[in-house]
Amino acid sequence: MTVTTRALAKQKQAGPAQFCDCGREIGSDFRFCPTCGFAVRPHGRQEQKPGDLCRTLCRCAERTYERLAESHLAGRALGEESFTDYNLQDIRQAHGDRVVTQQYSREEESRNGADWEWWFHDGTHGFGMRVQAKKAHKDGRYVLRHTVRSTGALQSTQLVEDAAASGCLPFYVFYNHKSWTAPGEALAPADCDHTRADQRQMGCTIVSALVVQRVIAEGMPRASDHVKQHSLPWNRLLCDSHKRYEEDTGLEAAFDHICELHADGRSDLSLAVERPEVYSYVVRSIKRAEDRESRVPAQDRVVLPDVAERPYIDLTDTPLYRKFAVLADRPLPPLPERVRHMLHSETFEPPDERLAGTALIDLTGC
Repeated sequence: MTVTTRALAKQKQAGPAQFCDCGREIGSDFRFCPTCGFAVRPHGRQEQKPGDLCRTLCRCAERTYERLAESHLAGRALGEESFTDYNLQDIRQAHGDRVVTQQYSREEESRNGADWEWWFHDGTHGFGMRVQAKKAHKDGRYVLRHTVRSTGALQSTQLVEDAAASGCLPFYVFYNHKSWTAPGEALAPADCDHTRADQRQMGCTIVSALVVQRVIAEGMPRASDHVKQHSLPWNRLLCDSHKRYEEDTGLEAAFDHICELHADGRSDLSLAVERPEVYSYVVRSIKRAEDRESRVPAQDRVVLPDVAERPYIDLTDTPLYRKFAVLADRPLPPLPERVRHMLHSETFEPPDERLAGTALIDLTGC
């Protein structure tokens, strides 16, 4: 739909401007945005700044919460891919000047267990997340112990190994339709200066994949509850209300949030690693990681520090998890060559067949 000359003239004569969720300025006579069709904001509502990704993620979570609840009521819940597509579409619509996404065509068998890469950057430096989406079932539980048909490996293990091979930290994003009382003020919905707190903002939450690995390795009976206790509303990742240092950029603050979540996952997993019942699980994971690392091109490998062998298995001190420590326990690193190539080329080559797509988010100036 296009805006006519008469409509533009009418806009100029109208009162103070309103703003659509897509960030465009709309005249007061318009009830719906003539560009995207969304309802415009009520008069006097605070304008969303172009870089305000936190508020956008809050709105994505609210819509996910409602869509998933409605689809469960209808008797046929949408799949994770649908919610991921909806959210990426909303983010692109609001921030098309700083968000680039690419979806890869995959056979259904390969897409089983597929995930996304998210890269946050300023053009030269940044960090990556390998993200697996999971929706909550009607009773609010997640199916965490899932086997990837194409490989026979546990989805959580495959996610962690693929993340290490591609230079990313591994995370799960959960799509929810039921709220829960998060422990402590720090995990409250919204909990930032950008929007009013709303339980629907628990519609999209994020947690380290290492937390999921722990509940699977231990066979934890209330696994979903444990995972929820370690989850954050995903808007917190890009919320500048929680900068550790006043001089931090938005990119540095986001990296701090991600590293804190990863550290929480590493601490949680370390509580399980010495238990006898997880020994075989650990050994298989280490062997696969070492095999995978040997096939990574030399220029893309992360150099691991030398650590003396120990007489017991400590999962968080094996080559796979030390690689994550190198990624997280250092200043914001330069972007890998393949990511820099994606920023300047229309051809996106996925690092493996399970990657459903890549999202590149420019946080310059945030």
